[in-house]
Amino acid sequence: MKTKILDIKNLDVNYETLAGDVVALKEVNLSVREKESLGIIGESGCGKSTLAYTIMDYLPSNGSKFGEINFKGENLLKKSQREMEKVRGNKIAMVHQNPYSSLNPSLTIGAQLDEVTVFHRGFTARQARKASLKAMEDLYMGDPEGVAKRYPHQISGGMQQRICIAMALLCRPDLLILDEPTTALDVTTEIVILDIVRELKEKYDMSMIYISHDIGIINKVSDRISVMYRGEVVETGPRSSIFQHPEHPYTRALINCMPRSGIVKEEARLNTITGYVRRRSTSETGCPFAERCEKKNAVCESEYGMKRRAKDHFSACGRAYADDIADKKLESLKIKTNGESSDKKLLEIKDLFKYYGGPFKKVRALDGISVTLNRNSVLGVVGESGCGKSTMGMTVSGLLKPTKGRILFNGSDISVSYKRRSPETLREIQLIFQNPGRSLNPSFTLEQIIGRPMKKLLGIKSRSERRKRIIEILKKVDLGEEYLNRKATQLSGGEMQRAAVARAFSTSPELLICDEPTSALDVSVQASVLNLLGQLQQESGASYIFISHDLNVINYISDYILVMYLGRICEYGTKDEVMHTPGHPYTAALLSAVPDVDPSLEKEVIRLEGSPPDPTVKIKGCPFAGRCYRKVGSICDTEFPPLRKYSEAHFAYCHRE
Repeated sequence: MKTKILDIKNLDVNYETLAGDVVALKEVNLSVREKESLGIIGESGCGKSTLAYTIMDYLPSNGSKFGEINFKGENLLKKSQREMEKVRGNKIAMVHQNPYSSLNPSLTIGAQLDEVTVFHRGFTARQARKASLKAMEDLYMGDPEGVAKRYPHQISGGMQQRICIAMALLCRPDLLILDEPTTALDVTTEIVILDIVRELKEKYDMSMIYISHDIGIINKVSDRISVMYRGEVVETGPRSSIFQHPEHPYTRALINCMPRSGIVKEEARLNTITGYVRRRSTSETGCPFAERCEKKNAVCESEYGMKRRAKDHFSACGRAYADDIADKKLESLKIKTNGESSDKKLLEIKDLFKYYGGPFKKVRALDGISVTLNRNSVLGVVGESGCGKSTMGMTVSGLLKPTKGRILFNGSDISVSYKRRSPETLREIQLIFQNPGRSLNPSFTLEQIIGRPMKKLLGIKSRSERRKRIIEILKKVDLGEEYLNRKATQLSGGEMQRAAVARAFSTSPELLICDEPTSALDVSVQASVLNLLGQLQQESGASYIFISHDLNVINYISDYILVMYLGRICEYGTKDEVMHTPGHPYTAALLSAVPDVDPSLEKEVIRLEGSPPDPTVKIKGCPFAGRCYRKVGSICDTEFPPLRKYSEAHFAYCHRE
């Protein structure tokens, strides 16, 4: 058996707050072996990032730590700050979730990379630049000399994350910690980053800790998985064993929350975990998951404790499949049509263009989009960042005025700014944004936030009548009357998104535009929000434009799927047609890059080289031609592809027959 490079024993971390001490980590025991990759999963607030920061000795001043963190035989908790400076970067390196906050906007990429080897390895300026260029080459960055001269804002999010990884690898660390490094990235960029990380781990014989709330991503890079809940490791074992037979009810619940291929809203609701992750006081003992567990019984407290369940597989509870308590059965969602045909058009977008910038340099965000949305249906919109998904949503909502083209809603032309739209149209089209924390006014209570559109758009002047309707809406989104006087800052992420959904439905809209409403949420909260949106559609008969880069989410919630690339349509069809028989090479590449929840499912990933073309330059041929792995020939560069119809509802723009 390989030697343990990291061995954590009985690690406790407490934070001193005005409300009393809070337990962040409790008796954590885990290890990482040489050349091994350990994945750590759990919801927000479970202690994953705190564990990483404790290893790096990055805890704030109100944090206290006890126990052992043995790295290559030395207890890091006994080292001084000066001694830890020789460990951080040199022997243990960390890649953070947000590259924007990790990179200095006032320094060039080259200067920031050079600084690492000059400080940690004593390199000269020439040696440092040579090492920086080599690190960028290792991460498959084209033109490393050119990239070195740029500033962070001049490169894409995917390239920024590669720079952060290059920075972490410059000192050839023995252990690399990655804290959700692909959460904000497109699926195509994500798969490239994951492949590079896995390749460099083998190349440099590194050990790795990969933190994520997405088990599909963890499966791509991990040998073993540890599951954390409320500061404790509740289960650990080989990735195949964790998925095929999770022993802890929390592990099983997390896996079941994930939308995956084959699970759609018409057949089943997604599994959810009731409640939320609460803070833990120092006086609490016993099972941390008991209050949310559907399998709990009278002996849970007395029998709770980490035990060996199989070879190299340990868990603190073995009741994941206990049959003395039946599994909860989930109902399917049958969307109500209110007696109207679902073939009746609600929204028609005709040859829609939206350009940003001045007369000499225009960014072509939308470059001729035409699509129809029927009543009582959900249109899923997918594509990489910069493809025009959000611009399309904001143009339909009226937040942006189209440069050219028409938008017909219920037969009326609404191709104008929201300021010139009728109150009736404003009432019937509502939005849910990606970040609920930024879309809810922090100084208003939920009663004020949800009641304002009722007063402005529905004309309900009576406060008592508004309050009655607000309470009804809050109950529909599983928030009780006690939330009326709470402000957004007093809510969890899931509760904030439920409040945003309640606000959107407060005017009984016919069309809801959902711009990545679940991308910032844990998988358990994501599942509950998706179920909620499906249920509200069932009750109201509303239609959705659902924008996301997660194809599993799109597959679950949508009836039709629109695939976009560089402001244009690549493919459109029913979800079954697009997901199972994609006609466009770009769609096939997106589908191949989706991480599988089941680690036994191996599929060939189509890796796209390069980045999308400059959106300020008008393209004569196919916008995807420069990255296409099934290119026909020069015609792809010179002529826009023709429309290929595969069925009545399924088409793509491609030169391939």
